[in-house]
Amino acid sequence: MHALLVILFMIVIGALIGGVTNIIAIKMLFHPQRAYHIGKWRIPFTPGLVPKRREEIAYKIGNVIEEHLITEALIKEKISSLSARQAIENFISQQIQKLKSDDATLQNFARYFDIDLAQTAEDKLRMVIDNKLSQYYSEHQQEALKHLIPKELEAELDEKVEALTPLLCDRARIYLSSAKGEQDIYNMLDTFFAEKGKIVGLLQMFMTKESIAERIQLELIRLTNHPKARKIAAQLISNEYETLKNKPFGEVIDSEQYNNIKEKFTPLILSYADISGRVHQPLKELAPNLMEYVEQHAANWTTNLIVEKSAEHLSVIMQQVNLSGIVEEQINSFDLDYIESLIIEIANKELGLIMLLGFLLGGIIGCFQGIIALFV
Repeated sequence: MHALLVILFMIVIGALIGGVTNIIAIKMLFHPQRAYHIGKWRIPFTPGLVPKRREEIAYKIGNVIEEHLITEALIKEKISSLSARQAIENFISQQIQKLKSDDATLQNFARYFDIDLAQTAEDKLRMVIDNKLSQYYSEHQQEALKHLIPKELEAELDEKVEALTPLLCDRARIYLSSAKGEQDIYNMLDTFFAEKGKIVGLLQMFMTKESIAERIQLELIRLTNHPKARKIAAQLISNEYETLKNKPFGEVIDSEQYNNIKEKFTPLILSYADISGRVHQPLKELAPNLMEYVEQHAANWTTNLIVEKSAEHLSVIMQQVNLSGIVEEQINSFDLDYIESLIIEIANKELGLIMLLGFLLGGIIGCFQGIIALFV
């Protein structure tokens, strides 16, 4: 009986020593969190293992993650895999389908950036038009007008000018033959007689005013059909036309006139452009051919581009991201109590088994010590 009690006592003492030792060992992984000194002498095992080698642990974990877990080769393989390509292409296709909705307008997209696209585009276009027109006038105001007119337009104008003489003569004949023309000739003759006085009185002794007006009307009508008169008129018109073409642009239209033209011309362009209507028009109506092309080809093309460019620049991206540095920085930023609770939460079962193993091994050792003590 005495021997059994000795052995049991030794088992209990050994179990307590083994278990408590393991508990203390586990606690010493995290505590104390700082070094303690007696004078200048640092007490051994202070701080604990994790606090003491925290930076080294963080560095090693970061390196392991970057070099063995989330590696460049692994990321390239995952990005280039069929499942990843399909996921990317499906996502892009979904976004393209959204572009076909009635709400998919340029203005709605610009609203995400707090931009009034219609007003901004109109102001920009107005400024561009104004600058371009001002620049054009500044650069070409000394050039002859004929050098600025496109050849096709000049040829068309030449044809119009050539046809101008017959047109003017025909219009003049129609006017002179009309009652209005006859009355205007009579009125001008009446004014002439009133101004010339005695000379006209002598003329009226041989012809009446009406006969004189009729005679003048007939001569003017005959003159509009006379080849020589037409030739003279054509030559005068041609000379004036050539003179006009050889004049500098700035002489034909001075800066004030040009600015007035510009002020009236710019709103016409803006009105024709209809920017406000276009930016509020759904993309499927604004650019149907483009939307059709995008729907058929953009998803696959964009997916290939993303995969190729990602793989091509992955090394640079990994260097810029510095994954190991991020992991190291994050671990170093954690509070030690949080690291302790995190490790215990992850390895709670294993740590519990270690403590139990300490009690078990201590008990076994105590049993052997008790048996040996009986024979000594």
